[in-house]
Amino acid sequence: MPIAVHISPKQCTREDYERIMHELQQDGHGSPEGRLSHTSFGDDQVEMFETWESHDHFQPYHDRMVTAMQAAGCDAGLVVSTDPVHRHID
Repeated sequence: MPIAVHISPKQCTREDYERIMHELQQDGHGSPEGRLSHTSFGDDQVEMFETWESHDHFQPYHDRMVTAMQAAGCDAGLVVSTDPVHRHID
C-alpha cells in the first residue's frame, strides 16, 4: 500500500537540506527504489513530503536519511510521520 511521508526536522536550513541530498545522491540513495515523489519546501525551516510504494520500500531509506540528517545536525526534534495514501494524482 502506498504511503505519504512528512519529514519535519526542527532545524534544517536550505543549505543543510542541499548537503543532505548531495550526501544521499553520492552514496546511491538519491533516487531510491519505491519512492514515487519527493518535495521540499521552506528556506530557514525545510520540510519534506514524499510518497512511497510501501512502508517496506521506505524503511531502508529512512534509516539512511536519518544518518545523513544527524551528520548535518538536523536531527534534533526530527518528526517523520507516515500515513496510507488515499489518492495520488500525477
